[in-house]
Amino acid sequence: MEYIVAKYLRISAEDIDLDGFDKFESNSIVNQRALLDDFIGRVPEFAGCEVIETLDDGRTGTNFLRPGVQKLIEMAQSGKVHCIVVKDLSRWGRNYLEVGDFLEQKFPAWGVRFISLNDCYDSAKLNGATGGIDIAFRNLIYEMYSQDLSEKVRSAQISAAKSGKYTNALAFYGYVKDPADPRKLVIDEPAAEIVRRMFDLALQGQSSTQIAKILNDEQAPTAQERKIAVGSRRRWKKDAAMFWYGSIISCILRDERYTGKLIYGRRRAVSVGQRQFENVPRDEWIIVPGAIPAIITQEQYDEVQSKVSARRPEGKMGPKNLLFTRKLKCGHCGMGLKAIHRLNDVKYQCNTPKTTNKYGCPEYRLFEKDIAAAVLAALRQQAALADNVRRMLTERTEQLTPGIEKLQAEVARLQKLIEKTKTAKMGLWEKYQSGSISAEAFQRENEQADDRIAKHTAKIPEIQDEILRLESETGRENLFVERFSKQMGVTELTRAVVEEFISEVRVYSPERIEVIFNYADEYERVAAIADASATKKKRRKTK
Repeated sequence: MEYIVAKYLRISAEDIDLDGFDKFESNSIVNQRALLDDFIGRVPEFAGCEVIETLDDGRTGTNFLRPGVQKLIEMAQSGKVHCIVVKDLSRWGRNYLEVGDFLEQKFPAWGVRFISLNDCYDSAKLNGATGGIDIAFRNLIYEMYSQDLSEKVRSAQISAAKSGKYTNALAFYGYVKDPADPRKLVIDEPAAEIVRRMFDLALQGQSSTQIAKILNDEQAPTAQERKIAVGSRRRWKKDAAMFWYGSIISCILRDERYTGKLIYGRRRAVSVGQRQFENVPRDEWIIVPGAIPAIITQEQYDEVQSKVSARRPEGKMGPKNLLFTRKLKCGHCGMGLKAIHRLNDVKYQCNTPKTTNKYGCPEYRLFEKDIAAAVLAALRQQAALADNVRRMLTERTEQLTPGIEKLQAEVARLQKLIEKTKTAKMGLWEKYQSGSISAEAFQRENEQADDRIAKHTAKIPEIQDEILRLESETGRENLFVERFSKQMGVTELTRAVVEEFISEVRVYSPERIEVIFNYADEYERVAAIADASATKKKRRKTK
């Protein structure tokens, strides 16, 4: 197997100094790439290796919820990457506990070498030791820097908001940023006309769903389509709904900013770097009237709120955390199914047919208990498959373990020979200094020792690659097998089980329900191993 070196690059707003852009420039993607390319080109042992690159542009380092780093972690765990090189440890992450876990636990377990240039850190030169207290302090400092910077940025945003400056990265629907001042908003007239139309229809007594249907019938451009038209660079999901629907109309009708008020601080992150947010009480919001141009009047807004409140039934709201919260999607339009609460059960339906026939969504109401029965049957099937694969992998591991141990022993033997030869070289030097051997004999024996060291050193990576290949065939530490096999005999779905194992449930009709499970990549890995094992058995039987 060819030795693969991965460059990892990352930059985010955290890297901009508060007093200028010097650090931003030094940490730029171009600068990081040039630095890593120069280093890799100067290391003889990387000559001829395959070099790949992953990057996260504009992603925070306070967590590992980054596409580039997740892809690289998956490759490292599956043996597809042998060495990772970064500019400094803060590129990999700013959470010192998680970074330390990778350096001291995960990377050594996966057999991955990790190099941080600016920190002078190379795991291959530690000989099994940790990075030392200086590395731990560096990781801690990176995290403290990120937390301090986050607090300073938030304070700066609060100050700007209080003075009526718009601080969000993107303008909300109905507005665009003023080309002359990105801290100001100006009305996007085509979108503003649709917002006014929504409020006018709501004042006429139309519900959010009815308004959505009217706009779709009139082929009014959606919020996504308008944002794309004005040059938004946001990457929309392939299945993103390009039509008006009730919930987005409700959000717009409830947004008081359309009256010209700048409102800041309605939600805040639970902790630095996390994507979990919490609502903030209204009395803690920053509200600046007249800070942005108004699309509707305050009177219009208040009247719409009173109509919406009067129309909303009292006491009919069900619990937010249902069994399939955020999991049920229509297989046709991709929208989430609406829960309809009944006395003893919950029904789900797709509301899209009420607003558009564009996707051909059928009208139905499906009981939660029926969906749960279908999902449970699928889960039990996956659990049985995982258990079968577990037994197969156990058998395969027993077959391969002696060979792996033999190769590991050979690596240990070669390492001992290298150390022994190095010790012998020191003895040669002492003999030469004492006059026991001539200069010619010293030169000859020293060169022979160097040749033996080079020969043994060259063999070790080849053997280690073979060890990794054999270990990959055992499917060790496969999350799909480990997690799903424990669900053998499961008789009831719980919210915790759904969260852990179910990525999405797509409902096409009451007769067709598709369950998308988590750990899909892990499943693909063991499926390939199982197929290869079955093929080998078949060949042995035919011989």
